[in-house]
Amino acid sequence: MESSMPARLVIGLYHSSGIAEDAVHRLITEGVAPRDIAHRVLKETGPVLPVLQPELAALDVDPLVIGNVRQSFARFIRNGETAVLVRALDDEQVEFATGVLKLYLPVTIDVVPLAERSGAPPAS
Repeated sequence: MESSMPARLVIGLYHSSGIAEDAVHRLITEGVAPRDIAHRVLKETGPVLPVLQPELAALDVDPLVIGNVRQSFARFIRNGETAVLVRALDDEQVEFATGVLKLYLPVTIDVVPLAERSGAPPAS
């Protein structure tokens, strides 16, 4: 079955990593492949400390992340918020992921196009 829609990324932002992890476990329990889910704690509360630069830089190049995470979610980031990212290939998967993420009362949910990267290594 071929889809004309590009893959999309459903992003939920949560107040704590514990709530985000609950959402991740629920997604997996409901049948979403772990390789299609990522979650990252965002701890930017002021100027970025040098030790955090590699972690934030990794978010910018993560195969599931589109654009610059710090700019995209800057208005929501306070302390310890966690982003849950779900790759969705069609409208049904977008609706399903959004529905599961909403169960855990996110700060916000966004759906963005996911640019496929050719030659990208599989996520481990």
